[in-house]
Amino acid sequence: MKHLIFAALVMVGIQTQAQTNSTRIFKNAEGCTVTVEQRRNGITLDIEKQGQKAVVGLLNDRSSGDIVSFCANAGVETDADGMLTLSCDNQSNGGLSTRGQADLIMSGDTLKAVRVIGQVRRMFGWKTDTLIVCESLRERGSR
Repeated sequence: MKHLIFAALVMVGIQTQAQTNSTRIFKNAEGCTVTVEQRRNGITLDIEKQGQKAVVGLLNDRSSGDIVSFCANAGVETDADGMLTLSCDNQSNGGLSTRGQADLIMSGDTLKAVRVIGQVRRMFGWKTDTLIVCESLRERGSR
């Protein structure tokens, strides 16, 4: 777990210079909120829906990312329709085996939908720990 958090902090390039950071907030009618923070090295997405939370990070060059608590080094794929998929299979994570996937549907630089699934291997197979689906997102404000 510690290495995942450390990787997330390094990946997004935490810094104190406010001029390189910007925040955009996307919401939908089902109570989903996605806060997108642009940092020097990439973006983080804080996703929340009905008490479930997930954090996804993506480098600016879209070469890699992470799904905090599930994938420390997620591979990134982009399709022709503007969907970005971050995913990993079976990673060792503090004594547990985890895997995950995050789908980001974009239109230009605007987030339209996001889906995050995180799973943990248990004795009898994979158990879904996190499942968040946010569609029809609209930007609510920026700062």
